[in-house]
Amino acid sequence: MHVIPAGRNCHFYISRAGDALPDGCQHVYSTLHGVHFTVDEAPFIRPDCELEGFGAEDARITQIGDTYYINYTAVSIHGITTALATTKDFVHVEKHGSIFVTENRDVCIFPEKIGGRYFALVRPVPRQIGQAKMWLSASEDLLHWGEFTPVAMPRFPWDAARNGGGAVPIRTDAGWLVLYHGADRESNRYSMGAMLLDLEDPRKVVAISREPVLYAEAPYETTGFYPNVVFSCGAFLVDGVVHMYYGGADRVMALARADLRQLLDSMERLA
Repeated sequence: MHVIPAGRNCHFYISRAGDALPDGCQHVYSTLHGVHFTVDEAPFIRPDCELEGFGAEDARITQIGDTYYINYTAVSIHGITTALATTKDFVHVEKHGSIFVTENRDVCIFPEKIGGRYFALVRPVPRQIGQAKMWLSASEDLLHWGEFTPVAMPRFPWDAARNGGGAVPIRTDAGWLVLYHGADRESNRYSMGAMLLDLEDPRKVVAISREPVLYAEAPYETTGFYPNVVFSCGAFLVDGVVHMYYGGADRVMALARADLRQLLDSMERLA
C-alpha cells in the first residue's frame, strides 16, 4: 500500500483489496483527507503475464514531475521480482516489466535525481553468505539499474534478522528521511525504524534510530494473517508532520503520525 498526496486535500492509495476484492490485483483508493477511503472496484494493476502469476503486491509510488512511478512485487512460480508501472492520472497505467530480478524486494525509488542519476533502495536476499539488508542502486532511466552498494546493515536487536526499505525516501533539510522495516531473531516481530541519508550522497547514513519508531503492539498488529507485523510502503510530510501508512498483521491498514523535529532529534548521529 502507498498513499500519496495528489493535489489539495486529495490523496490516492494503491493496495491489494484483500477480503473485499480478493483478486490479486492492485486497486486505487481515493480520499479527501487521508483517513476515509473509497475503493475503485476496477483493478488498476492487474496481473497479466507469467511473472505476475500469483499477483502483485507492496506497491510504492514515487512522483517525479507529472508522472507517478509505481514499483511493485510481482509474484509467480519463478519467485518474486520487482516490476514498474507509470501513470499520470491514476486512471490510465502503462507497465514497463521487471526492473529487478528475483529475489529483490522492498524497492524504494528516490523522488528526484541526485547528481544527475536516479537512485533506489533495494533489498536482495542472499541464500548462503550475508544478511538480507538494504542496498543502493543507480540508474539513468529508471529501467536499467546497477552500481549496487550496501547501505544499512542490521545492527540492532529489533532488526537483527533482516531489514529492508519501507516508505519512499522523503527529502528534508537534514537529509533523506528513510522509514524502513526490520525483524528480530527471537519472534520475527516486524518494527519500523528511521534513518537519514546524505542529500548529495545517499550511500552515506548520517543518522539512525537505535530503537523502533513503531513496533507491533496493538491487537490489530499482533493478530492477523501475518502476526506481529507493522509494514509501511508509503509516507509523506505535511506542515512538519510525517504521515506514515502501514499494514497491521497483513490484515488492516493503519496510520501513524510523528513530528518531524522530534523524529530527527531521536536519531543517533553517525556523521
